[in-house]
Amino acid sequence: MIINADDFGYSKEVNMAIAECFKNKTINRTTIMVNMPCAQEAVELSKENNFFDCVGLHINLTEGKALSKECAFSNLCDENGFFKGTFHIPFKSRLYLNKNIRHAIYCEVEAQIKKYLEMGFTLMHADSHNYTHAYFSVYTPVRKLLKKYGFKSVRISRNVSPEKFSLPFRIYKDLFNAMIKRLKINGKKIETTEYFCSVQDFNASMDKRKIKDDIELMTHPTYIGDVLTDNTLPEPHPFVTSEWLKDNELHLEDVSGRKIKLLVCFIHAHIGGAMTSLVNFLNALDTDKYDVDVMFYENDGRHGIKDEINILPRGKIHEKGSLTNILKKVISPAYLIATVQDKYYKKVKKNKRKAVQIMSKQGCKYSRRLDKEYDIAVAYEFNWCMNYVINQVKAKKKVIWHHVEFEKSGMDYNIDKKAMDKADALVFVSEDCRKSYCEKYPEHKDKAHFIPNLLSSEYVRAKGVEDVEIPFEDNENLLKFITVARISFEHKGLDRAVRAFAKLKEEGLLNNIKWLIIGDGRDMEKFRGMIEEYSLTDIIYPIGVRQNPIPYLKKADCFLLPSRHEGKPMVITESFIMGLVPVVTEYTSAREQIKDGVDGLVFDNNEDALYEGLKKVIENPQIIKELTENVLATDYGNEKEIAEFDKLAEKLM
Repeated sequence: MIINADDFGYSKEVNMAIAECFKNKTINRTTIMVNMPCAQEAVELSKENNFFDCVGLHINLTEGKALSKECAFSNLCDENGFFKGTFHIPFKSRLYLNKNIRHAIYCEVEAQIKKYLEMGFTLMHADSHNYTHAYFSVYTPVRKLLKKYGFKSVRISRNVSPEKFSLPFRIYKDLFNAMIKRLKINGKKIETTEYFCSVQDFNASMDKRKIKDDIELMTHPTYIGDVLTDNTLPEPHPFVTSEWLKDNELHLEDVSGRKIKLLVCFIHAHIGGAMTSLVNFLNALDTDKYDVDVMFYENDGRHGIKDEINILPRGKIHEKGSLTNILKKVISPAYLIATVQDKYYKKVKKNKRKAVQIMSKQGCKYSRRLDKEYDIAVAYEFNWCMNYVINQVKAKKKVIWHHVEFEKSGMDYNIDKKAMDKADALVFVSEDCRKSYCEKYPEHKDKAHFIPNLLSSEYVRAKGVEDVEIPFEDNENLLKFITVARISFEHKGLDRAVRAFAKLKEEGLLNNIKWLIIGDGRDMEKFRGMIEEYSLTDIIYPIGVRQNPIPYLKKADCFLLPSRHEGKPMVITESFIMGLVPVVTEYTSAREQIKDGVDGLVFDNNEDALYEGLKKVIENPQIIKELTENVLATDYGNEKEIAEFDKLAEKLM
């Protein structure tokens, strides 16, 4: 959304009012009348108040003194070279002006463009006083100059009104707007909004939800007495406030070119580490530098993301049972082939990850379309996020985030190779994972970057203040393990941990041991069955999903992660922040994340090593107490690492 202040440079009162509106963040662009007496003052004021990059050109053919001699000596002006301000009043002048007048307009508009550029402005947006550029007769010479000087954006004709436009006016406006939207500058379509009107028009509109997605509101700030006022016709009225913007759910888009337009795509909000990473990443972004949109595929909502970040409607818009959706897929050979492959890999090969890879390439084709063009689009996860960003999003640069080690996760590189090739950057949350990937696929080495998952100590501790109950009686003699993970044997290795505990029980070593597991997944039934089979129900306590697992961490001594493979799990950093010692099998980035023997323990990644490591800890609990002291003495928060993303963004731009 754009709120533009027309008539910058008109008078001292107007200039001061516009500066105040920028300060209040109730406008995000202004357009200057370069031929008016206070234009130079406006230039200095925009520099002093840091909105110089938000100033476009307000073409003026009706007021003040002409800058070009061709215009000054034409019928547009009086004997002193001042505009008469009457040529635009007859309706027929919208359609036709004689050749001499068109030439005078061309010369005057070019003189004003040159003056605008001499003043140093670079926004390259144009609109006009009294809407004159929206006349077919005036647009003809203006169009040539927009192309000649490489303007990036232009205002459309007003198309929102409290009352319906008459049929002739509606046809006229629709034709003009259709024509201007097709204008190409240096091979690229000029930028416009979908709607344009005044604040009064918007307030009186019966269909605000339809028009507010892409709109420019025109204002005319000035001071009447000491009151900041919008002097837009038909009568002055109070200027909009930040509360008005909030009440109408309107978000100002940065139009200065200083902000990087950033899109971040994620599949769905959940309690996993990738979601925690996403929230901390978004909250660490400088919203004075980035204009950020976030799209979830399966849900939306804020989920702890700060208010300055814009949450888009969810990407999933197709309904499985709808006739339209079924027909679209039935007539698509690619979708039908993918469906067969999906069933084959799920049922025959038992490879769900590969099945998801295949279907996500099709699913993104039926997702919400975004008309906005971004500077950078980030796929913060694989599958739908990656395919949607690479194939459906308009963005100058595209980034794929790697939260897992690709090969060990069970995914097929050949399925996603084209997406990896097309990406401008690949981000890895672990340096070891980045090196491993580059050794396997050296063709992507130059665009592979390491940026750690971000996590704020303050954020984690704030989530941990809640008091929670645990399913066993606590006492100081217990050594308590905790795991927060998806119940997936193939990934998290919980089955081998159960077998290790069973051996330790046979040896009589579990009298003062408890293991609490938070999470759910496809192997939960098998997991509970193993616990009963090995008579460990008084030792191991799977309690299912908890929306906020952090408070449970402070009830334990060690964080146990017996995974077969991992990227760089956020939950390890969370456990550090909550004062726990991690006890893990050696996933790719384990020794990068944990100092073995200093603030945690890393065992070889096999079942025997896990058993031996747990036995050593249980027989010598003093080891955990000593490591805990080191953990408590260290700050594991790293939100300042957002600077690494800033460097990447600068490099890409």
